[in-house]
Amino acid sequence: MSRASLTARAATLAAGCAAGVVMAVAPASTAAIHPLADRTPAYERATVRVGGPAAVAPTSTTQGFLGIATSFTTISALEGPAADQDVAFQNLLRNLSPGAPFLLRLGGVSADTNWWPVPGMRKPRWLGTLTPAWGANLRALLTALGGKTILGVNLEEDPDIDTAIAKAEVAGFDRYVGADLIDAFELGNEPEYWPLSVVNGGRGHDTIPAYGQKFSQIAAQLGGVPIAGPAVVGKVWLGELGTVLDHLPSHLTLATVHAYPLKNCSESAHPLLSQLLSRSSIQGLGDSVHGMVKAAAAHGEPLQVDELNGITCGGKAGLSNSFGEALWALNALPALWRAGVHGVNFQTVDGLLNQVIAAKHGTSGWRVSVEPVYYALLAFAQAAPAGSHLLQISTSGPAHTYQFAVRAPDGSERVVLTNVGSATRTIGVAAAGIHDTGSVSLLSARSLTATAGTTLGGQTISSRTGQLAGTLKLTHLTPNAKGVYAVRVPAHAAAILTFSPKQVHPSSVPGDSSGGA
Repeated sequence: MSRASLTARAATLAAGCAAGVVMAVAPASTAAIHPLADRTPAYERATVRVGGPAAVAPTSTTQGFLGIATSFTTISALEGPAADQDVAFQNLLRNLSPGAPFLLRLGGVSADTNWWPVPGMRKPRWLGTLTPAWGANLRALLTALGGKTILGVNLEEDPDIDTAIAKAEVAGFDRYVGADLIDAFELGNEPEYWPLSVVNGGRGHDTIPAYGQKFSQIAAQLGGVPIAGPAVVGKVWLGELGTVLDHLPSHLTLATVHAYPLKNCSESAHPLLSQLLSRSSIQGLGDSVHGMVKAAAAHGEPLQVDELNGITCGGKAGLSNSFGEALWALNALPALWRAGVHGVNFQTVDGLLNQVIAAKHGTSGWRVSVEPVYYALLAFAQAAPAGSHLLQISTSGPAHTYQFAVRAPDGSERVVLTNVGSATRTIGVAAAGIHDTGSVSLLSARSLTATAGTTLGGQTISSRTGQLAGTLKLTHLTPNAKGVYAVRVPAHAAAILTFSPKQVHPSSVPGDSSGGA
């Protein structure tokens, strides 16, 4: 995507679709009524109305909204060599970006712990080595996906050698991966945690200007390639993102940040599932990122959350790999979309607790496996393919529930209702211009703490193909006389209500100016 189109997107608030979604929340006592009875008194039913589209651009058709972020070594374990590609892994990625090219971010810590060999320079013993074969394998993967990559560049070495290392890496990436497949080069990773010696020789305490000077000097030596940064994660630097960007080159292509609602980097940290599923970890996360979007837009740059997961420092056992994190992710993604981010890369690193995808090669070929959170990423991708509009829901709904609504480019609408509580809820839903049969599928598992057994629409991911397999289970709903659908959402589950394009009244399709519901 050109810099001009990226800048335009960063400033766009899409007109979207004119008609919104109306939601009626039924009390628990009406859970057995299906559909919602006309005789339910109005005072027993909280009605939520949506006035129009969310003031945010639709998901891009030139770059997928949802990608993954991983390390240089993990991608080698997942993709396979060019001569024996892991097609199941390719399908897992392709599933997450329907209708748009997939964006793969490679780097993180591994950006500052690897190098491309520099002629005449001895490799620092703590660095791994990137090779032409590695580059060729990545090129084969991106070509098969029809996607692009953000590649991390080492920026944490001795100031006397870091320019030579960065130039060698960019040259190697361009030659063996291919400049046409590289979206941007991301210089360094989480610089606020570098030793002072890296940014200012250990002198002084004002590291942001020193970091900006180092970043800018190296960027200037890379021949005008697309540059991304600063890839920050710390609370202070995120809060001062505008100041950080003030010290970076004006031709920065993409502003990047990392987002994790909970921390687990010390013995005193004890993240809880209830914290992860709280509004501060979902809507609060979106609110904080919205400030970063505005800071990036003020510099003419879109914001990419190119590393997202629930818990820092590799995650926490029994939480990062649980179904609870899946329900968090399903609702954190629309919160970030609403905040105005350009896109999101979900973090997965081989061997860590927050790993999302794993792959093994045996005598019968490649096999893949996924954690529960993958099903949530897939559910979001299916609900919001490229070019979708987010519909604004005006209130938070009943306790222990989250909801968002989407209109896809084909005119179909999805209303996603998540129940993180311990009791089944029946939620009434009415969509403007829709009165025929709708269908409901479930994202579910045995419990919030379940680490296996997750299903989407009753289906599971095939280890051989990376695609959903099994019989799709749908419940068909018809509305009552007032056009209200009663959706039964089990405890610890999400229900996805879908209306097909032919059910949407012409007055409610995108571009109509008739107003809200």
